Amino acid sequence: MQLQLPTDVLRRMRCHLIKAGSREIGGILMGEEIGDQVFQIVDFSVDASSGTRAQFVRDADQHDEALSAFFERTGGEFGRFNYLGEWHSHPSFSVLPSLQDMHAMQDLVDGSGGVDFAVLFISRLKWHWRFECSAHLFVRGHSPSAASVTRVKSEI
Repeated sequence: MQLQLPTDVLRRMRCHLIKAGSREIGGILMGEEIGDQVFQIVDFSVDASSGTRAQFVRDADQHDEALSAFFERTGGEFGRFNYLGEWHSHPSFSVLPSLQDMHAMQDLVDGSGGVDFAVLFISRLKWHWRFECSAHLFVRGHSPSAASVTRVKSEI
């Protein structure tokens, strides 16, 4: 799977990471399917207040509102625009998923979340400016796998 990260999305995420400092923040990813196993991040929600230095747990109601607004903006074309997964920051740790991250995402696709697949995107700013990230694909009934992240120029 390939995940495209447009420069405008990267810029907005970077601003949230700067403001959060050493606290973990995160939310949901919303995207567009643009090819076979190719998805572009179109938008993301962010809960900038609930994280701590070593943990982030999102408030489902707040992010459900963001997803509903996204569906309204994209005309309800669910086959093209939809929920991609979860994202959060690891400001003090590697961008690789923790065991807790892996269990939460596996639970999301294997039952509690009602989705067949989801991406876990983890980001951070190294040395306060260099953006680092990783993406992992979780599919019901399968082991997680790494997804590639490609930066692309925004079309705006």
